[in-house]
Amino acid sequence: MDDYKNEELRKQIVEKGREWVAQGEFWLFGTATYYDGTAISEDAANKDARYFFNMLDRKIIKREDYRNGIRLKRMAFIETGRTRTNTHIHFFIKGIVEDDYEKIWCLSVQLWAKKIMRGYNLVMKDNLGAEDGRDGYGWKELDNLNKNTLLVECCNFDFK
Repeated sequence: MDDYKNEELRKQIVEKGREWVAQGEFWLFGTATYYDGTAISEDAANKDARYFFNMLDRKIIKREDYRNGIRLKRMAFIETGRTRTNTHIHFFIKGIVEDDYEKIWCLSVQLWAKKIMRGYNLVMKDNLGAEDGRDGYGWKELDNLNKNTLLVECCNFDFK
């Protein structure tokens, strides 16, 4: 495939990815950073993300539902920043019932700080009605077809 066709395909993936995130109607948007993102491999960030989301699910979802495979709806992305060396995680998330909004916000910040050993901070933002183009945020580093930013193993959604 020539460069032009690759670029066109990449643009289509980014646009469809934006639509996909928008369809999820996620309540919150989070950015989880490390003390030194340059010292964190994508594999280490992947492991931290799986651990973090598993803990969050277990704190919010009823035990029986959790055992039956129910998880919080989310899309997660690993990024490396402008320099492509500062590993961090972005995610969109929503709960099951309205009360989950506050729980997800508070527990996310607490769990990242207390349980992720090299974690620095986690900033949460309201995503309800966000019109700042945030739905494309996780796709911005997809600069070529060999780069995968979507952290598939941490995603959970059922778009209709």
